[in-house]
Amino acid sequence: QGQNCALTPVVTPAPVPTPAPVPPAMRRVNLSADTLFKFDRSAAADMLPQGRSELDALARSLQSPEMQVQSLTITGHTDRLGDEAYNDRLALQRANTVRDYLKAAGVRAPMEVRSMGEREPVTRDCQGLQRSARLVACLQPDRRVVVDILGMAQAK
Repeated sequence: QGQNCALTPVVTPAPVPTPAPVPPAMRRVNLSADTLFKFDRSAAADMLPQGRSELDALARSLQSPEMQVQSLTITGHTDRLGDEAYNDRLALQRANTVRDYLKAAGVRAPMEVRSMGEREPVTRDCQGLQRSARLVACLQPDRRVVVDILGMAQAK
């Protein structure tokens, strides 16, 4: 007797497309040095309560399960008052203090610290060369610590 030799079709499922890798994104956080520190100061002991609160919130967001931080670049900036060498040191000390604070708060991402001193002002219309209350107030936006975060948000 004849046997049925018909071929049984083999069905292979279509490959599941893998999502394209998402390149890391850069996020920038600007922290006012006047919120972080007493004027013209940079040490942890000179930190103000509002500055500590802002750094605590930043540390929590950097450690959240939704964030995958690859690295941080922390850059200190000053206003143009004072000489350039002093401003470079002050900006670097502030950036180091922010780095140390974030590390103490449990942030484990690699961190690079830099100083731009007075070289990247954001103010344009502040008049005068002599320190005055008005000029100090006008230059306030220049005094800052910038945290550049390289990473990506995880899908939920």
